[in-house]
Amino acid sequence: MPRQLSRSFCVAALICAAAAPCLGDPAPAGATVFANHCAVCHGPDAAGIPGSFPPLHEQVVAFAKLPAGRDYLVMVVTTGLVGELQVGGNTYRGVMPAQSTLSEPEVAAVLNYLGSGLGKIKLPPPFNVKDVSDMRARHPDKSPQNTHALRPGPSGQ
Repeated sequence: MPRQLSRSFCVAALICAAAAPCLGDPAPAGATVFANHCAVCHGPDAAGIPGSFPPLHEQVVAFAKLPAGRDYLVMVVTTGLVGELQVGGNTYRGVMPAQSTLSEPEVAAVLNYLGSGLGKIKLPPPFNVKDVSDMRARHPDKSPQNTHALRPGPSGQ
């Protein structure tokens, strides 16, 4: 029996390590945040559903290169988004709910994960907790409509 208990403990530890972050892990894995909060709408590969939910990677990469775009991304995640968007030749008129339960480390982690092509490339520069905190402080009116107005580029693009 002790040998079986030991094996079970090892299996549980391996599962926990593979499914990072485990309880108490201060740095959430972007993949875990994405899987738990974003993938249900945007798909497991963040490719979206044309006409319903936009793809995320190319947008995150493009916006992450611009100071205004970085603010926009943080606010989309934390306040949600309402308004028409054109992405990749498709029009989106849905509503993205605020992911207000995410901590600042989780917001940074998921944006870094998305911007890195789901962990495949490096996102320069990566988001950090201070970035997220500063960006949220710059935009005290946290409505999804105001977040839409922050979107860089031509209106609705």
